Amino acid sequence: MFPGKLQTALTYRFPGEPVIEKTGTFRKLDNPALFEGFIVSDFEGVNFYGFFEGETGEEIPAVELPVVTGKSAYCDMANEFIHHLRVHNIGKAVLSRIKYVEFDEEQRLDLFRKLAEGFPRAFCYSFDSPLLGKWIGATPETLTRIEAGRGETMSLAGTKPASDTTGWGEKEEHEQQLVTDFLYRELSSICRDVHVSEREELVAGPVKHLVNHFRFTIDMNDQWPLIQAIHPTPAVSGFPRPEALKCIALFEPHDRRFYAGIIGEISSSKTNLFVNLRSAQILDNGLYVYVGGGLTQQSDPESEWQETENKSKTILDLV
Repeated sequence: MFPGKLQTALTYRFPGEPVIEKTGTFRKLDNPALFEGFIVSDFEGVNFYGFFEGETGEEIPAVELPVVTGKSAYCDMANEFIHHLRVHNIGKAVLSRIKYVEFDEEQRLDLFRKLAEGFPRAFCYSFDSPLLGKWIGATPETLTRIEAGRGETMSLAGTKPASDTTGWGEKEEHEQQLVTDFLYRELSSICRDVHVSEREELVAGPVKHLVNHFRFTIDMNDQWPLIQAIHPTPAVSGFPRPEALKCIALFEPHDRRFYAGIIGEISSSKTNLFVNLRSAQILDNGLYVYVGGGLTQQSDPESEWQETENKSKTILDLV
């Protein structure tokens, strides 16, 4: 191996903006609060990796195949998961799984272009990194957008097929309200002039969600405390968050890696970060799609399975 020659190919596109292509390296950050540029984190926001444009020298770690969960195993796991929620009186926790399909790795950038064209309102990205692997995604969920002291975020939760014209159920409305209440409380403790919109629908390809949009004023020095306070939101972890995270660690057989982590650009003047949903890892000519759903004490495993199937279509319909 020639570590001095190893580089990452990074391609991404913010909603409504041109595609950006860069080469360089990812490095693990000891203090992400001091970094400015493109950044990605794991699900729990413990490990952050910054992109250094034009540089070389990434390491190649050992690679483990993701754990794929079929329908029978998922439903069994969901039943135990729901029982745990009832016994410990946990309001909601997100159970994820990994779906596998064969995929020609040479088609990675073609798939990125299809995602960018098909989902103009999503943050789309793809990278081929010796250190982090090959990942691709099209996420509809803003974590936070901040510029000149003005910020935005969203409470995105609840899912059903985009073609479904019936009203939203109590379970979906309650699930989304938990996220809205959580964000309002956290934003109000750090930011000023917090305003929240009326609840509306957001269509994201084959599915749609309930969403409230937040606007606020913030001191740019407080953006990292805010990021740490709101991530992972109840939309990707659960509520109460500490108990939900323990539940996820207890039941999920796989490492979420960058799924539902933080991805985007950050600086002292302008930040545009997203929650890394609708994402997939490309490995050994296979596509490992990470999908999840919020389970409550009243959830039905069959329905939750179908929700994850619907979410996977964001990527798989284009393969």
